[in-house]
Amino acid sequence: MNVVMDRVRRMVRGLSPVMLAVAWLSAPGMASGQNPCFDGSTEVETGCTIDAPRWIAEFATLSANGVIGGLTAGLVRQFGGGSFGDGFVSGLVGGATTYAGKRVAAERFTGAGAIGRIVSATGASMVRNATSGELLLSRLTVPVGPVWVELRRTGAGTSLGARVDPVALGWLVYGLAEPELQLDAAESLSAGAAVFRTRGKVLAFGENERHAAGVTNAGVIFLADVPAYGESFERRALAHERVHVLQEDALAIMWTDPLATRAFRGMGAYSPSRYLAVNLSTELLRGLAGFVSRHEDRPWEMESIFLAR
Repeated sequence: MNVVMDRVRRMVRGLSPVMLAVAWLSAPGMASGQNPCFDGSTEVETGCTIDAPRWIAEFATLSANGVIGGLTAGLVRQFGGGSFGDGFVSGLVGGATTYAGKRVAAERFTGAGAIGRIVSATGASMVRNATSGELLLSRLTVPVGPVWVELRRTGAGTSLGARVDPVALGWLVYGLAEPELQLDAAESLSAGAAVFRTRGKVLAFGENERHAAGVTNAGVIFLADVPAYGESFERRALAHERVHVLQEDALAIMWTDPLATRAFRGMGAYSPSRYLAVNLSTELLRGLAGFVSRHEDRPWEMESIFLAR
C-alpha cells in the first residue's frame, strides 16, 4: 500500500495545480435546485432523469468532491512550504469521503441525513488535517446543531471538545421565534440538522423573492410544507436540502473556520476560535452566486438536485 501511495504522490507532484483546477472546472454539472432539471435531463413526476448512464454522473460528482479536497489541501500545503502532492493525495481521500456522506444523506431512509452528515464531516476534517500535514483522523469535527463537537487524537491521548457556531445558532433562534415556522423534531433527528416547516406557504428568498421549496442557511433547513406539492416532491426537497447542509459543513470546516483560526492566531488564549466556530459558508455561497447568474447553473445546486433526484 505504501509503495502505491508513493507512486501516486510522485505522479501528482508532476501535475500542475492549475491544470488540476482546470480539470475540475471543466467537469460536467448535474442539475439545479429550483427549476429542477437542466439541459441533458428530463423532468418526471418524482424528479429528474439524466439522459446518460447514471454511473457517469456519479463518477463526475465523486471526482469533483475529491479534487476540491485535493486542491484545498495541496495548495495550502504548498503555500506553507510543504508538498503539494502529499497534500493533494490526502485531501483527495477526504474529498471522496465527503461525497460518500452526501450520497448517503440524499437517500430516503430514516436517519440518512444524520449518518451522511457524520461521514461527510469526517471527510472535511480529513481535508483540514491534510492541509497541515497531520494524520487524516487526528482531529474530527462534526456539527451537531449550533455546536461543533471535536475529537482530537494526540500522542498524549484523546480529548473531546466543543465550540459554538454563532451563525447556525442565530438561524436556529430565528426559526424558533418566527411564528410562521414550526420545528419538525422527528425530521430534525433524521436529517441531523434542524428542520423548520412553513404552515402551507412557499418560501421566498433573494432580492427578487424567488420562490423555493426549501432553503438552507448555515446548516438549518427551512422547508415549504405545501400539501399540494405531494409526498414525493417533499421527500426530494428534503433530500436536496440535506445535501446543502453537508456542502455548507464542508465549506466551513475546510475553508472559513481554518482561515479565521489563522487570522486570530496571534491572540493566543484570547482567540475567539477557541470557543467559536466561524461558519461563513452561506455568505460564501451567496458571494460565489454572483459569478453564476442562473440559479440552476450553480455547481452546488447541480450537485444537490442530482443526488436528491
